[in-house]
Amino acid sequence: MAKLYSFLSDGLVRRFEGRSPREIVGLTFKTIRHAARRVGPAAARERRADQAFDRQWGTDTSGTVNLSALNVARDRALLGFGYQASNGVALQQALGLAGVNPADFTFIDYGSGKGRVVMIATALGFARAIGVEFAPELHRVALANADRFLAAGGAAQRCDMVLGDAGSYVPPPGPLFAYIYNSFGPQILREVLHRLEQRAAAGETVIVVYVNPKHREAFEDNGRWRIEAEEGDWVMYRPVTA
Repeated sequence: MAKLYSFLSDGLVRRFEGRSPREIVGLTFKTIRHAARRVGPAAARERRADQAFDRQWGTDTSGTVNLSALNVARDRALLGFGYQASNGVALQQALGLAGVNPADFTFIDYGSGKGRVVMIATALGFARAIGVEFAPELHRVALANADRFLAAGGAAQRCDMVLGDAGSYVPPPGPLFAYIYNSFGPQILREVLHRLEQRAAAGETVIVVYVNPKHREAFEDNGRWRIEAEEGDWVMYRPVTA
């Protein structure tokens, strides 16, 4: 019970700041459910599985972090979600179905957190793997992780970690393979997609894998994206070009 109380009270005031009464009620119930999941046997098994990558490579990518605990712009934080590492399974599945050579693509993880998927992408052979993260604390951890992963032989080259807002990040030229693990809501997602659509309009190949796709409408309401594949908890999109 002490652990549950500690989890509920930690940063609670800051998490409620700037939210409407309805949002506060919803966030309270979500927090309680999340806290309950953290203290049972099933949660312990999930934590062990989540930590497997770090045990292998000596990195720090596991666990969850609330945005309220991070030094980020309040207005943008209200449009995003907390950190939870992706296990990379969706990326490997989608890459297999995409039928492309990763060596021909730059990989970008929007909202990359501590960088686990970026490191996995490097190991999968992408020409370049980039993580974009707006929280300085997570970015610093990601930089250290990139160094450890390379030193431990996880990949032949170091991945790139960029400190910045996903919505304003300008992707490099060339074919792009983007990965989004529901790190933010529809407003920032549409900002990201707008820049990717510009690249597609210029003739670049663009593929997006959207994991835990809570805001599919950002892709599907404007007719500018088509579903390439869908499996389990992810959807792969390509731009519709004239």
